[in-house]
Amino acid sequence: MSKQRLHGNSDIPRSWSFMAAAVLCFAVASIAASAPPSNRANEDAIADLMHCYARGADEIGDATTNADPLAAGLGVYRECFTDDAEFRVWFPQQPFNSQTFPNPDILPPSPPSPVIGPENWANFVDAVFRGNGYDFTQHMISNIKVEVQGRHGLLTAYLNASHVSSGDEPGSLSHCVAVANGTYSLVVEKIRNRWWITRLDLTLITFNPIFQSGPGCGG
Repeated sequence: MSKQRLHGNSDIPRSWSFMAAAVLCFAVASIAASAPPSNRANEDAIADLMHCYARGADEIGDATTNADPLAAGLGVYRECFTDDAEFRVWFPQQPFNSQTFPNPDILPPSPPSPVIGPENWANFVDAVFRGNGYDFTQHMISNIKVEVQGRHGLLTAYLNASHVSSGDEPGSLSHCVAVANGTYSLVVEKIRNRWWITRLDLTLITFNPIFQSGPGCGG
């Protein structure tokens, strides 16, 4: 009799444990089903736009392996930007009121009016690179921060870019290595279920030669 009572008592907690586990699983499943979707996929897609821009800039910078660097870079830019995207840049020693999303009405960029459209921006970048004699560039992006609000988003990222005028023969010194540092700010929008850049601001804190030989930078 005593053994039966003990055995019976030991079965009760097992039943309760099973029921509690079932209720807990149902509750977790209900919470998961009602929770809003994660922004991680959107954040990754927006970050990819920043990397897309860097690839496009480096296609324009590569006047060595690209027969038409401007066309190569523009082709990449068109994968990132809307046709009416706005571009602004503040060069070193040109004052701006904030490194991220500076206000052009307080301290205007250069040029003072925004460049409109990826084609015009590609032409602008190409003129800077070719005017300085660069035949390679390499844009490194870091410290990416993304904020998403519905179909709109903001991104900020650091820039470290090398600009090279190559030497005269294999193994020789480069004529120029110039380094730019600054901050990118992107305004993005989800259009037809895809993210696009609608505005890019670039604030440069330095863009200086760090090595020169022969004709040097701009030679």
